[in-house]
Amino acid sequence: MRRTSTLAGLALAAVTLAGCGTYVGQTSSGSGNAAGSGNEKVTITSPRDGASVTAPVTLRWTSSVPLGPPDTGRDHVHVYVDGQANDYTVVGGTHFTVRNLSQGKHELDISLQHADHSPVGPMAAIHVNVTRGSTGGSGSGGGISGY
Repeated sequence: MRRTSTLAGLALAAVTLAGCGTYVGQTSSGSGNAAGSGNEKVTITSPRDGASVTAPVTLRWTSSVPLGPPDTGRDHVHVYVDGQANDYTVVGGTHFTVRNLSQGKHELDISLQHADHSPVGPMAAIHVNVTRGSTGGSGSGGGISGY
């Protein structure tokens, strides 16, 4: 009897976990968590890839879906620097000023996210060379901007 109960519990847990995992990677139409067309895009428009810039750097992009603060149910962008995807700033608009970049080469990254912060899928990155400006460590700093 106990073995049957344990197997039933494991089966229920497997079904529950499988159901939870199906959301990751789905696309969004920009109106919350609904599945979209799969054609969603984000494109960094400024500065151009390989540009020499001074800090702070205003990063600008376009999106194929409407963006907004997560509490509106709309998709938004995570902005991060030098591949540090776990150290991001949430931006509900189409621009953000990256502060505290040291001189030298940096990668500026964005990723399109659902309101619940699960990835929509599209990402974009550019490389810049900071020639002067902030001399602090790299990072986004400055808090949320661009709503």
